[in-house]
Amino acid sequence: MRETAKRVGGEAAKFTGVNIVATAVALVAFNFLTHGVKGLFAGPMHHYPLTAYAVANSVGMVISFLGSRHVVFKDRRPIGPGGGVVVYAAINLSSFVIPMACLWFTRNVLDNNSIWMDNLSGNLIGGGAATVFRFWAFRKFAFKRHHITWTGRNEAYAHLVSEGDESDWDDDEDKLDDRQVTDARDR
Repeated sequence: MRETAKRVGGEAAKFTGVNIVATAVALVAFNFLTHGVKGLFAGPMHHYPLTAYAVANSVGMVISFLGSRHVVFKDRRPIGPGGGVVVYAAINLSSFVIPMACLWFTRNVLDNNSIWMDNLSGNLIGGGAATVFRFWAFRKFAFKRHHITWTGRNEAYAHLVSEGDESDWDDDEDKLDDRQVTDARDR
C-alpha cells in the first residue's frame, strides 16, 4: 500500500508540474486572444472567448501530452493509436467541457465578462476541476501500468537479471502464489 501511495504521489507531483507549465502557456494565450494588451490593443478574439479558450488550451494540450508521456507516465504503456495521443486527446477534449461550462456560466448567466471573472471561472475553478478529472482519466485509460501474468514470469525474471537487479525477486513458490508478479518497470 505504501508503495502505491508513493508511486501515485510521485505521478501527481510530476503531473502538477507539467500542468502548471501547460496552464501558464494556455493562460497567457487565452488572455492575449481575449483581452489583448491593455492600453495597446484589444484581443483579436474578444467577442469569441470560448473559441479563444479552445485555441489557447489546444496549445496547452500539446505541451501537456508531451510532458505526461515523457515525464509523468514515462514508465507506463500508452494505450491506443499514435502512442496514446488519440486517447489522450479524447480525455483532454472531454475535460474542456468543465472549464468551458464555468466560463459560459459567468459570461451568459452572471453577465460578467471581466478579465478577473473569466480567469476565476474558466481557469481557476473549471481548470482545477478538469485537472483532477484528467489525472484520474489519464492513469485509468491513457497510460496503463505493465502487468505480467504467471505465464510471463520467466520473462519478468529475465528482465530483472538483464537490468542487474534480482533483489526484488523471490523464488520461493509458496510466497509467489500470494504475490502479483509485475514488470520491473512498474516500480
